[in-house]
Order: sequence, then C-alpha cells, then structure tokens
Amino acid sequence: MTAPTGLPHFRGANVPPPPGGRRRLPLAGDIALAVGLLLLDALGTVVALLLGIDVGGDWRPFDPGADNSDVTFTLSWLPVGVAGGIVLLTAAPLWLLRAVVSASLQVLVGMAVLVVAVSGAQFDERREEPSRASVSAAYR
Repeated sequence: MTAPTGLPHFRGANVPPPPGGRRRLPLAGDIALAVGLLLLDALGTVVALLLGIDVGGDWRPFDPGADNSDVTFTLSWLPVGVAGGIVLLTAAPLWLLRAVVSASLQVLVGMAVLVVAVSGAQFDERREEPSRASVSAAYR
C-alpha cells in the first residue's frame, strides 16, 4: 500500500507534537475583548449609580411652577455593588474561554467597583450618624 502523494510525511525527529487541549485566545483578540468589556463595565456602573439616586422632596424635572426649594439627593450604593458583582461573575466565562487578560481585568474592575460601593455606603452611614443622634435628642 502506498501513501497518497502531496501530503507531508513525518518520520523520526520531524514529527510535530500532537495538538494539546484547548488553545488560548490570541493576545490581540484578548486585549480587544478586555477594552470592550471595560467600556461596558464603565457604562453599566454609571447606569447603576444613576439608578441608585433617589430624589427626595416634591421635585419634578420640568415643573413650570417650581419654587426653587432645596432638593435632596440620596444615593443607594446597592445597585453599584450589584454591578460590581455582575462584573466579577463575567470573569468566569472569560476564564473558560482562556482569555486571561480579559478575565484578570474583569476581576480587578469588579473588585474596584465593590470596594467603591462598600466604602461609599460606609461613608454615607458615618455621615448620617451625627444627624440621627441630634434628631433623636431633639425629640426627647
């Protein structure tokens, strides 16, 4: 039996190693994916921050009879924390795709968003404590 012509023949030390497992995502594609996801993370975090703003008082955006009174804004850090958790969760499929740069960047950004959310909530809590104490003392 003769070997087909035109095909490469590997013998001896010329034999390439067998292909092993899954291949990594090419570096350029991984970096492009990381940059695209970073933009989506920034957009999602800003949207979560805007959704967390609660406008207190009797304020309407286009009220022709507005009395120009003070408007209070309170910020809930929970949506920002949820956005950080979602960013962290997106690192798992990226790791399975062997996109090492993208997965690492997602973990770093997710942790940064979670740290900002927790520290913002702690800051707001510390800022409100003296006012709560003075209000409760006034009603005694």
